[in-house]
Amino acid sequence: MPLMKKLINGLNVPFLKISMYLILLMMFITVADVAGRYFFNRPILGVFELTRFGLGAIVCTALGFSQINKVHIAINLLVSRLPQGWQNIIETFNFLVAFVTFAIVTWQMFVYTGRLYASGQVTSVLGVSIYPFVLVSALGVTLFTLVLFWDLIKAIYKLFSRGVEDEYSSHWSS
Repeated sequence: MPLMKKLINGLNVPFLKISMYLILLMMFITVADVAGRYFFNRPILGVFELTRFGLGAIVCTALGFSQINKVHIAINLLVSRLPQGWQNIIETFNFLVAFVTFAIVTWQMFVYTGRLYASGQVTSVLGVSIYPFVLVSALGVTLFTLVLFWDLIKAIYKLFSRGVEDEYSSHWSS
């Protein structure tokens, strides 16, 4: 199993870097657009389109790394007061629901990417193909789904090993 964990973590790091580069590019084109509007009264065409699609790709490519590091918000007012066994059951159920949900989302994102590619749909101002942005987003969500699958495996192991923590802390115990 450590090989699977290494593989999942190793795949998420390049996608986090893609996310960081997209943020940097979005920052530069937004600053250039604002400067162009302010100093020259001429905005850069298509900035809104690029930032809209870039933002979607940024979110999706950073999801897996965020899940690995457990930086998502978890509200544990009720669950933290329950016995450890119930916490493990709820955690396993949550990861199961999240994994199934995002597996379906992943599948549908690839279907949507195929439809966009087949139709040749482009943005209205720049005429840039839309499918590459959706494809990058779908790959990011795929990696997020793999992380959720790994978390589900760990939660099931923790559930049946009577709550022994092996390598991670739960959302509930923070």
